[in-house]
Amino acid sequence: IVPSRTVIVVHDTLLISPLQIAKALNQARLEANVKVTGDTKFKNKWPSPFAVVSGLLLLLSFLKYVYPPLHWLAVAAVACGIYPILAKAVASIRRLRVDINILVIITVIATLAMQDFMEAAAVVFLFTIAEWLETRASYKATSVMQSLMSLAPQKAVIAETGEEVEVNDVKIDTILAVKAGETIPIDGIVVDGNCEVDEKTLTGEAFPVPKQIDSIVFAGTINLNG
Repeated sequence: IVPSRTVIVVHDTLLISPLQIAKALNQARLEANVKVTGDTKFKNKWPSPFAVVSGLLLLLSFLKYVYPPLHWLAVAAVACGIYPILAKAVASIRRLRVDINILVIITVIATLAMQDFMEAAAVVFLFTIAEWLETRASYKATSVMQSLMSLAPQKAVIAETGEEVEVNDVKIDTILAVKAGETIPIDGIVVDGNCEVDEKTLTGEAFPVPKQIDSIVFAGTINLNG
């Protein structure tokens, strides 16, 4: 795909991994990296039924300008949407903590007391939608980070002996060798040589980042030419 500079490679995962393909391309100075998208299987793909019903009732309550008794639909919207907020507020009270859910409950009660029914319904609906969006965003961020961690190689090469060891077994102050085209196995500091590193999987930076002695490098990034 030329505009997005993306290439789709159909391969047998039993014979070759995506990292090996990227390494081969990088040895040809193509600056390739595995695209990270994260897990998209988010269980709460849609807002909760409480939020949906509350939103629909709030919308219908605007018909009060045509038929005034319909303003009571706003109260029904509050009743439908308040349950998850109330449940979290009760849990916080049991733990002797004050959180945003308790503050929302207080706001809704005060608004209802002033007979601003539509405003109370709007607070409940918008808060439940905001919480859903926050949860969705947090899930995506976490899944992308997990994907990045899975791209990091599981083995590292000790510079002095050429021995290949598990990344988890690498001790502090161990000097590792990373050849051109290889993925950096762990976070570290350059002690010899210089190179350019592809960090777009972490930072989105489109251009290679030059590294020299005392520069910091990060696991999952790719040594392009050094």
